[in-house]
Amino acid sequence: MIKKINILIIILLVLLFTGCDGITTLKKVFIHQYKDLLLLTSSETIGINEYTIYGTHFNLKGDLAKIKDNENNKLVLKSATREIEFDIILKDNYFTISEYINKGVFLENLPIDNYLILLKTINNNDVKYYNLVNETNYQELEYYTITKNFKNNRIVINYDNYKDYKYMYLEVKEEKLPENIYDIVIDPGHGGNDPGATNGKYKESILNLEYALMVKDALTDLGLKVKLTRETNETIKTYGHSSRTAITYETKAKLMLSLHLNSGTTYNGEGGVEIYIASGDETSFAKYIADSIVDNTSTVYSKNNYNRLFNGVYERVYSTYDIKDLQETAEENNWEPYDVDDSTTYYYFIRETGGIMTKAFADGRNPKYEANPYYNANYGAEAYLVELGYISNSKNLKILLNEKEKYVKAIKESVKYYIEDNK
Repeated sequence: MIKKINILIIILLVLLFTGCDGITTLKKVFIHQYKDLLLLTSSETIGINEYTIYGTHFNLKGDLAKIKDNENNKLVLKSATREIEFDIILKDNYFTISEYINKGVFLENLPIDNYLILLKTINNNDVKYYNLVNETNYQELEYYTITKNFKNNRIVINYDNYKDYKYMYLEVKEEKLPENIYDIVIDPGHGGNDPGATNGKYKESILNLEYALMVKDALTDLGLKVKLTRETNETIKTYGHSSRTAITYETKAKLMLSLHLNSGTTYNGEGGVEIYIASGDETSFAKYIADSIVDNTSTVYSKNNYNRLFNGVYERVYSTYDIKDLQETAEENNWEPYDVDDSTTYYYFIRETGGIMTKAFADGRNPKYEANPYYNANYGAEAYLVELGYISNSKNLKILLNEKEKYVKAIKESVKYYIEDNK
């Protein structure tokens, strides 16, 4: 109690002698654990024109002007006690940590500490540290690590200045997960007045929900905090707050799996699994899900060749036909067409949950839908469309009905891989 009183007296004295600027002065006192580190850095800075968190990874894009090809260049997280290095990639007019949107600095394993985010260049024996300057309109990024042993870390990425120094920083500390924050979102596709595909008495929306509830239980057994986009057979809106796409942002989830069943008679008589990714994704996790489902169940990889990258893994983007159709619809209904190209992810629940990383575009210009309030966010969940099989195929449907526990085991193993090994 005496210590608390003494601290309060000190605060009051500072406020008394500094007047209106007391709060600012206190901030200067408390934030400069970076003071000594900043003295090691160059007075020159490098501009950052994009910084993002997608899934479990942090990435950025920065100005190449001060970087030379003959130098050994690293992105560095530097604290008073440690220095963590990351390779960078030099592109035409910028540098980045990874060319994949779902790779970069793996946030899950960062030690608790306070770090400056720096660019380190080594030319012969000459080592130079550049501070990074935020040249975007984005401010603080907040991230909560996936729950492990009932514990979480909170990570803040932000920028500030001290005297003549401008800098970006990353701070990691253990913190209890807030009630409204979740690790993973599971989306049972369709629902309510949208039954999805059907086969006799079986409806995709109902089977999706049955699977989602089982997956939630299985992942909860791993100690994870799981949110469903719906828990009953109800209709949920596509965009707007608390919608199918917004839930991933509002819960700061790292991963979203949208469960669906396919339909069609074009392909062979076995049906099979199809995992769809966002344009720009590295594919190892999608491949792991597909392989795990095939290994654990009686199903097979789909023989659908349309948009297939390799067994079980697919990437659908806007085709020339899709772009033309979108433009014609906009013109007929008198709204400005969206700016899409052949690298824009087609499926909305993958594209619209990843912000600028997945080129989300639903800004409300189409009056048929509410705006996605997070379409231009610089954070988002890593989302996958999991087509478990073909409901239209009697053989595949029988497997889907009789081997639910095996499918759920496969998804559980895949998520465990995502958490522990998908660096």
